[in-house]
Amino acid sequence: MRRGKHYPETIGALALLVILLMVAGCGGGGTSAQPSGAPAAPATATGRSAAAALAEGQTALKAGELPLAEARFREAVAADPKSADAQFGLGNALVQQGKLAEAEAAYKAALTIRPGWAAVQANLGVALYQEGKLAEAADMFSAALKSQPDDAATVYLLAAVRIQQNNLAEAERLLNQARDLNPRLPEVYYGLGVLHRLKGQQAEAITAFEKFLEIGPGQDPTAMDYAREELKALKSGQ
Repeated sequence: MRRGKHYPETIGALALLVILLMVAGCGGGGTSAQPSGAPAAPATATGRSAAAALAEGQTALKAGELPLAEARFREAVAADPKSADAQFGLGNALVQQGKLAEAEAAYKAALTIRPGWAAVQANLGVALYQEGKLAEAADMFSAALKSQPDDAATVYLLAAVRIQQNNLAEAERLLNQARDLNPRLPEVYYGLGVLHRLKGQQAEAITAFEKFLEIGPGQDPTAMDYAREELKALKSGQ
């Protein structure tokens, strides 16, 4: 997509996609307790159970300790290769470290074990987006929406891809849909700001970026800085 002097090569939606990955979290399917009389859970090389390694990985991921999270999820996968939760957690730890090809493989493994898991499909879409595989990312977001059509975050993610594909009409429809589903989702207003800026709709872009900054404290600093820079440029008539 061609952009004017105020647009970086990546419009900033990329940073927001990673934020939404964090919202999706890890282990959406949960880990069931071992029923009485069932075989013991697989053990890792260190003697921990696969479930214990998985739990430690989830804790480390939430704390932002990504190398540790990756190590624990790898332990869990090695002990129980059929654990979709472990593969999903591994994908989340990898994608946040920029190990995109490995993350893609982990997410696909999770989907092989548990087909149709919407959270994994959405996060795989994030990894594909970051790899520049826009059509594949759109397919994953669309697949996730078949299971969870009212998930505003995933609707936003699909809209972000459509912006990158320069399909602005479809992007606007999706952004408005996401806003209707969740008027307090900050990323929607960021996306609308970018969209209106691209369409030359100055007043609408200003309103959208201001709304994003109003309701989005704690959002990705790159996106916050970009929104402030755009507002400054818009208000000065640039």
